[in-house]
Amino acid sequence: MLPASPIKRTLYRASTSLLSTISAILLTIYQSTLVFIIEGEDHLRIIRTQKKNHILAIWHTFVDAAVFCLHHRNLCIYSDHPRTKEYEESLTHFMREVGLKTLRALGFDVLDASLGKQSAGIMNFIKKIQNGVPSLVAPDGPSGPIYEAKPGVIYMAAKANSYIVPVGVGFSRRIIGNNWDDLSFPLPFSRVALVIGEPILPSSDTSEESLAKQALILENKIDELCFRANDILYGNLENGKNPS
Repeated sequence: MLPASPIKRTLYRASTSLLSTISAILLTIYQSTLVFIIEGEDHLRIIRTQKKNHILAIWHTFVDAAVFCLHHRNLCIYSDHPRTKEYEESLTHFMREVGLKTLRALGFDVLDASLGKQSAGIMNFIKKIQNGVPSLVAPDGPSGPIYEAKPGVIYMAAKANSYIVPVGVGFSRRIIGNNWDDLSFPLPFSRVALVIGEPILPSSDTSEESLAKQALILENKIDELCFRANDILYGNLENGKNPS
């Protein structure tokens, strides 16, 4: 929510825009120091060639990995936040605004579901997917519990007739933030492993029981891919191989 005062609102918009521009430049420089190892990219290549709707699913911990690895793929990111007064008046909310503007500067299409009713945000996101826009979600967002896939992503994919592409991530060295999601940032000159899994087509059954079962399957699959990403990183280190 923007400040009520016109002056404060103008300052808010100007400061978030300035910080996002600086952030985008710094992230571009930062990205150039990282070594990326991507496995399973054929899954994305095939699904794009066949022009099938798809949603990439990645844990909230590793959303910044998507920024580094996937910013050139014209993805739409679904973003929401806790709808509480305390959150909207917090520094976290301000930094979120900076983050969303930074993502747009880097080439992402960001759907900010917090600007209206949550149901309206979900429906707008579904329409984008139906129109062929590839998308990205964090199944455990916007506020956790961490590494627990919620049924929402299954529901959206089913309604949009879209595949879900699970993605696992690993960092050789990282900084972990002090938040519910353990948001992680790879250190400069570290390696980032991104493992793209086989696309999953959700069932048309959107009953509560069916969505819960499918969410658990997705959860286990993303975990499996994250373990694989770490195997790639630490296996290469043990074998003394150069991943680049």
